[in-house]
Amino acid sequence: MKVPISSIEAEKASLSHVESLSDEALPAKTQDQQALPTTPKEQWGKLWGAIQTEKRFCLWTLYTMLLVFSWGYDAGLSGVAIAFPEFRKVYGNYYAAGDEYVIPALWQSLWNAASTIGQIFGGYAAGQFADIWGRKALLYTAVFISFGSSFALIFAPSLPVLFVSKLLLGFSVGLATVLPPLYVTENAPAHLRSTASSLTNVVIVFGFFCSSITGYCASQISGTWSYKLAFLMTFVIPGIYLCGLPFLPESPVWYMKKGREDDARKAIARLYGSGADINACIQAIKTELKQTEDEESAATQTNWKSIFSKENRSRTLVAVLGLQSQNFSGGYFANTYQTYYFQLIGQTDSFRLTSISSSLQLLSNIVAVCLSDIIPRRKGLIGGGTLLMLWSVIIAGVSMAPTTNTAATIALISFMLTWSMLYTATVGCYGWAVAQETATQATRPKTISFVLICQQLTALLLSSIFPYFINPDELNWGGKVMFLFVGAELFIMASLYIFQPETKNRSNADIDALYANKVSPRKFDDFDVVEGQVVEKTKKSGFFCRFC
Repeated sequence: MKVPISSIEAEKASLSHVESLSDEALPAKTQDQQALPTTPKEQWGKLWGAIQTEKRFCLWTLYTMLLVFSWGYDAGLSGVAIAFPEFRKVYGNYYAAGDEYVIPALWQSLWNAASTIGQIFGGYAAGQFADIWGRKALLYTAVFISFGSSFALIFAPSLPVLFVSKLLLGFSVGLATVLPPLYVTENAPAHLRSTASSLTNVVIVFGFFCSSITGYCASQISGTWSYKLAFLMTFVIPGIYLCGLPFLPESPVWYMKKGREDDARKAIARLYGSGADINACIQAIKTELKQTEDEESAATQTNWKSIFSKENRSRTLVAVLGLQSQNFSGGYFANTYQTYYFQLIGQTDSFRLTSISSSLQLLSNIVAVCLSDIIPRRKGLIGGGTLLMLWSVIIAGVSMAPTTNTAATIALISFMLTWSMLYTATVGCYGWAVAQETATQATRPKTISFVLICQQLTALLLSSIFPYFINPDELNWGGKVMFLFVGAELFIMASLYIFQPETKNRSNADIDALYANKVSPRKFDDFDVVEGQVVEKTKKSGFFCRFC
């Protein structure tokens, strides 16, 4: 039942669960209520207080998320490798009309699709076995498969072997992309979850940044080791990650799912520190997993059908659309094919341009994460996606000019660079946050896995058709391909406007309560949850209140 309240200072009951750990700095750990931050300054203070209180968890978060680097590096590696003349000479065919070596469009599609197919199976494996074997066992699997596939990639004698090596590397990347965000999101305190979930894209962009820098440095080397050096770097992060993995505590949520409460208590102490309220955390996990219900009902919540149930299908849709907004905004073209495309429009310093682009992306993404607890999810994702559509139209229009038109080429490069910055600051950052936050605690492993599978299926489609659109021996569309994305992105933005809730700084229990009370997703921000009851807020006034 929804009951209006009269004061904008209405207080929100603090549920005693893991998401309340960031409030330890307050006078009483067990206090019943606390005032909600209403201005950006208060929200910054709340976030900084949470970071200081939860230093141990923040360090584990940074370490756990490090493995997501593999996705960004692998995505950049695909485009960088094709841009190496020596790579095209070893694995490609001579194209007399252009006096150059070209990877056949079919094998170029397979080269890009290999990683995507591998990620689909890796993402499925993560969702299928994360609740059976645990998070750490699959993290070990991801690291060791990465080592083996990287070795094969460096010494692949032919395109078929190259394809299989990339396929296995993609499987490892699929595991590495699902498990760290799952681990962090299911264990994060409420006022850290927004920032922690936004870190996913920062690490991905950092991987892309490293691939572009490696590509630029390797381009100064002659011979086959120019591209083999880029492949060799795939060993670095998994190697560093393996050193710390034995010390990472298993997820307390997984222990509780398996009925191992004693192990969960030990994991909580290691994850948050000895000062954590372990009893409150245990009770919160039980509540979020609904373990007070019968065993048959609890088991039903964690199977694949549960994410499509009447209670969860809307939340699954939003999570899927959050990542689809990345692919269909043009991110695949602008990131994966950027270096190669710069060469196609006559830029001899293509590797340097890609390095500049990735540096700007990393900077803009870091800024976006710092603002992720200030800017609402809906404004960041829907507003950013709308702005990207406008940029896409401009890029596609300017691409219609001949490459001999210097002014048009400069404008095209400028808009591609700024597009990449806008992408990582909006859709890239908030798409991941929405995908991770929307699911329930019980269904989160399956939801994140399903979201990644859907994202990679559309990436597979794009990787299959892109070479035919941009290769000089095929349609040779170049940047005009951005026209194709505008219609699809418009549909996704319209759907998100209808179905996406505002989850910024909301606890899992709050989100569950709002959905259970059938509050319209577009109006989540107009309601609060007090002592488990959904209540309507008094309308706020002032610029910052309207913005936040």
